[in-house]
Amino acid sequence: MGARNLNKEHSEAIRMVFQRLCEGEAAVQLAFGTFQGEFKVLAEAPDRVVVGISDVERGQWGLKPGVHLTLRLVDRGLPYEAVVDFQGHGRLHGLEACHLTMPRLLRALDTHRLADYVPDRPIPCPFSDQRSDVKDGLAMAFGEDGLELAPPEGTRILGDMLRLHATSTVELRIAQGDSLVLPVQVAYFGEKVWGMHLDDSRDKVAVGRYRQWLLEARRQQDQHDRSRFSPGGLESAKLPGRQDALRSAASMARILVDRDPLVLVLAEGEAFPARLAEAIGRKFGVAAIDLGPGPLKPALRVLGVDDQGWGRVRLVLIHHLLRTGSAMERCRRLVQEEACPLPILVAGTEDEAELKRNRAMAAGAVDHLVVDPFRVLAVLRTLDETLKLFS
Repeated sequence: MGARNLNKEHSEAIRMVFQRLCEGEAAVQLAFGTFQGEFKVLAEAPDRVVVGISDVERGQWGLKPGVHLTLRLVDRGLPYEAVVDFQGHGRLHGLEACHLTMPRLLRALDTHRLADYVPDRPIPCPFSDQRSDVKDGLAMAFGEDGLELAPPEGTRILGDMLRLHATSTVELRIAQGDSLVLPVQVAYFGEKVWGMHLDDSRDKVAVGRYRQWLLEARRQQDQHDRSRFSPGGLESAKLPGRQDALRSAASMARILVDRDPLVLVLAEGEAFPARLAEAIGRKFGVAAIDLGPGPLKPALRVLGVDDQGWGRVRLVLIHHLLRTGSAMERCRRLVQEEACPLPILVAGTEDEAELKRNRAMAAGAVDHLVVDPFRVLAVLRTLDETLKLFS
């Protein structure tokens, strides 16, 4: 295979990394001279990263605007390094914080690993050990030429189960009822994982199928990341002072695209409503609300909703990620407690779509709409058909 470039060089990809760290309340390592420490990522903006360095620590380190710091982070199990500049300090929702420039490059470390793609969840992957017994493993990361495999829980010494250069067969369970049986050889020992190199000579067809699956898995992850990306920046949802701001913002809907027919989106945060507005805004209006546990109608006055009717809203789209409760619960409350006569769609992932469709309809929705992966034409078609059905 060709030479790999695992660095992150595009600004949007780099920003996505820091937004994931921000969402996960994760920390980065910073080093300056003889000082080093770990600090939480509090916020991300197009030109900067805000981290929780206190005024005392800033003074001890002697940080002044313009000085260079070395930054290290781990994203989806992969380590990266960058150089950032200290920009200044202040308070974010009452917390002492420091501002760093957004890196222009995240340089990948441990590039020898078979780990170009790391899924959000490990994939079941039974394998044969050196005695030809079948063991339950988990595939943690994937590359063009192989994968990283974790042994059963409780395994202490990797070499007792598979030695370096030992051959094996793994069954990668890529989906329910579908798996890939792959010939592999132990290429290296990592931290509680084996690096398993694919053996093309033993089964070229299976290895070819694996690479096609890997290409599609990367594409879907990239699409999912883009759907969650917030171009304006992101703050940690757990900042103490931000909770009051979120509750206040949730008390009123926001119009993202002012057009009729108007689709109302219930979702946590701004990423999904913004992605939807960008995709369907030429044909549909989009309003969004990050709703708390209370009723919906009182929060929609800006859309003309009152005791007499539902104003401009023609369709309600409930995203599966809500700030409180589940999408099915919110749908059921809308229908039963608020007597909503509008068509409701519950939006979520493609996994077990038929089961989710049945559950959505049982809760009072018209259908389950797949938005992860986000297929623009399919979303437009479903919105069109649903509105025509209820016109």
